[in-house]
Amino acid sequence: MKKVGLFGGSFDPIHKAHVTIAKLALEQLQLDEIQFIPTKNNPWKDQNCATRQERLDMMVLAIQDETEMTINNIEIDSKSDKKNFTVDTLKILTKQNPDIKYYYIMGMDQANLFDRWKDAELISQMVQLVAFQRGGFEPYVPIIQQFHFILLKNEPIYASSSDVRKGHIEMLDESVLRYITRHGIYLETLIFNRMKEKRWKHTCSVARLAADIAKSNHLNEKQAYIAGMFHDIAKEMNETESTAIMQAYFPEYMSKPKPIWHQWVSRYVSEHEYLIDDIIVLNAIEHHTTGSIDISAIGKCVYVADKLDPLRGYNSAQQIEVCKKDIHQGFRNSLNEFYEFSIRNNRNIDECFYEIYDYFVTKGEI
Repeated sequence: MKKVGLFGGSFDPIHKAHVTIAKLALEQLQLDEIQFIPTKNNPWKDQNCATRQERLDMMVLAIQDETEMTINNIEIDSKSDKKNFTVDTLKILTKQNPDIKYYYIMGMDQANLFDRWKDAELISQMVQLVAFQRGGFEPYVPIIQQFHFILLKNEPIYASSSDVRKGHIEMLDESVLRYITRHGIYLETLIFNRMKEKRWKHTCSVARLAADIAKSNHLNEKQAYIAGMFHDIAKEMNETESTAIMQAYFPEYMSKPKPIWHQWVSRYVSEHEYLIDDIIVLNAIEHHTTGSIDISAIGKCVYVADKLDPLRGYNSAQQIEVCKKDIHQGFRNSLNEFYEFSIRNNRNIDECFYEIYDYFVTKGEI
């Protein structure tokens, strides 16, 4: 008789520990296959963060090299908007496949609460229940014995999808992380712990404004949003670390004022830690403070959004409307305003600014 492990959950997103547990189950229980079952409407959660397709895409990437792992869409493709209950799924699977012995896998946190599951006793009769060790959850023996759980031998798992969404990207397969940052998923929570709350609010505001300006100009709003979310990712990095990155990767800019180093360091962090590979996004991050004669239209959206962020405390509505109608004119206006502000306040202007000012304002280049 074929032996198939079933591993259900929201997988929002799938992470390394999910795959690790699946491998252990295959080996220890001598299973022929593991089927991941992403739920459409998890009974234990109010909503998902990623879309159905995004969750499925990430799962495909996470198990692409695992020939004994597949995805079963029975729940996520359900036409109903009601909560997905495991007992209903198992009734269908066991009826359709009477020659398969199913092993249903869950974490110890859920196993300890299994008596609260809908028709728990019936589930335990239809399948063999399996629990893996999770950090902070000792097996509750009465429940484990009552429902005849098999316990996997594994090091306690501390990873969780919610931790990933809070910034623990080390828990992700690289292909999944690249997908997340390429599609702009979870970004607002993903970067929250990289900066103080005030800067985080500014960052989210800039990203939304940049996307709005891009959309109004018929540009790629997702690129603008992603670049906006990462434009200050290294702003609060300690000086020792940022100096090391500047020396190693941007030595030609070491003479620039330290307050603007973050545009180059943020590009580095975005590319090497978050695996962003879109050159338009990376360049927009790099050019968001000083600008550049090579700045793209998306880069201009991020540049002006950073300068005109409503959270800065002044009324920038009129300037924003100009940017929405014509980002190139809005960018020129922003350069003009920076120049006039600096002159009024006797602030030093970096020599590179004059080249940019002359190119876009004096010559009127686009």
